[in-house]
Amino acid sequence: MTKKYQPKHPINYYLIINRERTLLKQHYDFIKFELQNGILYCYGEYKPTEFSINYKYRIKYDPVKAPQVTIRYPNIEYNDDIHMYQKSKSLCLYHKSDLNWNINCHLFDTIIPWTHEWFVYYELYCITGNWEHPFVPHKINEK
Repeated sequence: MTKKYQPKHPINYYLIINRERTLLKQHYDFIKFELQNGILYCYGEYKPTEFSINYKYRIKYDPVKAPQVTIRYPNIEYNDDIHMYQKSKSLCLYHKSDLNWNINCHLFDTIIPWTHEWFVYYELYCITGNWEHPFVPHKINEK
């Protein structure tokens, strides 16, 4: 006899974190990891060109929230034009109309490449004064 209604299984967040860590290790051997209180912290570096500095960043991955990427080095001040969130100083890598982050999304094929791409566009911004990548405006301070 089968049950008419099966109880819903709770989401195993540690399993999701381990899946993400495994996928990251398979694709990016330079990423370092730290697990604290059910949150995975990923530490990486990226140098867009041979003439660039070596950017250091941290990804905070809590399976129930969208990942947050912050720059550890150098210190980049918040500016409305460079697609950072003012309060957290985390990078704005996508718009909610393009992606609704959930447990089926992966860091290795979204957040990591988008972070590296952000550094390329940041360097272009430093040269041109314009954010060259397509974006949805979200200015905090109206001039």
